[in-house]
Amino acid sequence: MEKNKNTNEKKKLGVAELACYGIGNCIGSGIFVSMGSGIAFTGHSITLALVAANLVVLFAYAYKTLMAGMFVLPGGAYSQAALLQPPLLVGVTALSTIFTGLAFAMYAVSIVEYASTVFPGIADYGQLIAFAIITLFFLTTLLGGKFMGKFNLIMVAVLIVSLLVYIATGLPRVDYATVVPHEGYFTDGAVGFIMAIAMMAFACQGATMPVAMTADTRDAKRSLPKAILIASGVITVVYCLIAIVSAGVLPIEEVAGKNLGVVAREIFPYPVFVIFILGGACFAIATSLYGAVASVQHPLLATIEDGWLPSVLGTKTKKGYPWVMMLILYVIAVVPIWIDMGLNELISLMMIPTMIINLFNNVLMFRLIKKYPNAWENGFFRMPRWAFDVTIILAVLCDLLISVALLTTLKPGDQYFILVMVAVLFAYSYYRLKAGKVNLQDIERIRREAEAAARASGEKQ
Repeated sequence: MEKNKNTNEKKKLGVAELACYGIGNCIGSGIFVSMGSGIAFTGHSITLALVAANLVVLFAYAYKTLMAGMFVLPGGAYSQAALLQPPLLVGVTALSTIFTGLAFAMYAVSIVEYASTVFPGIADYGQLIAFAIITLFFLTTLLGGKFMGKFNLIMVAVLIVSLLVYIATGLPRVDYATVVPHEGYFTDGAVGFIMAIAMMAFACQGATMPVAMTADTRDAKRSLPKAILIASGVITVVYCLIAIVSAGVLPIEEVAGKNLGVVAREIFPYPVFVIFILGGACFAIATSLYGAVASVQHPLLATIEDGWLPSVLGTKTKKGYPWVMMLILYVIAVVPIWIDMGLNELISLMMIPTMIINLFNNVLMFRLIKKYPNAWENGFFRMPRWAFDVTIILAVLCDLLISVALLTTLKPGDQYFILVMVAVLFAYSYYRLKAGKVNLQDIERIRREAEAAARASGEKQ
């Protein structure tokens, strides 16, 4: 029996595998989408902004990392939410999944922008092509996940190779006088630097993704925090190298607000440039689009089944496809394309609700360590209470920094829209709870399971 237990433990994931998972989930479309915007805000100091952005994001999601070091929760992030959040916030978190539809639009628009650097003629039909891309990827969900799974793996591999080639080819072409601080740094002052941090935070999310693998992790309370910290460090280094190339090869005014294709055209022979754009940039964004479309079904179905949304939205075809729900997501995805919403606006509309929810989660950590003192004392991040308080205060400030900075990038109408939408999420969750439409028994069952796991984690020395 003991032999089988040891064998099963060896088959579980260790720090290296978990760190790779976090790195793979982070390095991708985000850097292709947002690098030009970051450079536009702060010029050559984009490298410093990326270092700061990774640190800010690490704090913004502090509750995830701290909880991973306290408890072994097989349900990962879902169990973390059940243990940490009151029912109202559970509902808000569940309903916020609808903002994923905005990500679909952003990815489709970005694919068109990159492809147009190779085929300039398609720029005149950008909206129509983005619409077609969204439609194609939604149609693949009708065929099931296995249809695109192998192709997705190929795209990920090509993406990683493309970025490595971009770095290796670009570094010798960099004017290193631009790397050290000079007049090209902080082009829009402190405000621009903060805006760049907030914008690049979108690309830095993902390092905490190993939490989803808790059930398959060996010595989870130690392995997960280590993996998250290592992944964040590696991502910082890789992103900084990409930033040095992106901001150091051409004059800053030629790359500010532009995608990486501008620099790629300069450093690559034309055939390699085409491969980089189509096989690297477009594949990177396509993997994110496919992953978002494919993965959103189950969380939204769970939201409907738990009663946070009307049951009619979960209506399925005879083969089990939730067509009503997916149709609504499809509409949410295509509307921003037809109204010509920009990438900065889409990033802001997606990030702000997430950071607001993170803010509440980080504040709730005060209550959690009071409720489970043994788990905290026996956890990975043992620290004096004052140090914990400082950590959470910094986490809340980071959530606020990203939210407020991104809010200022929006037009007044969009600002009101996002604030109203967040208020609606809270109000609607409150209504569903008070109306008795939410399956509280299921939430309480998950909470009890998480609490049992938490107590077990706290008792282990």
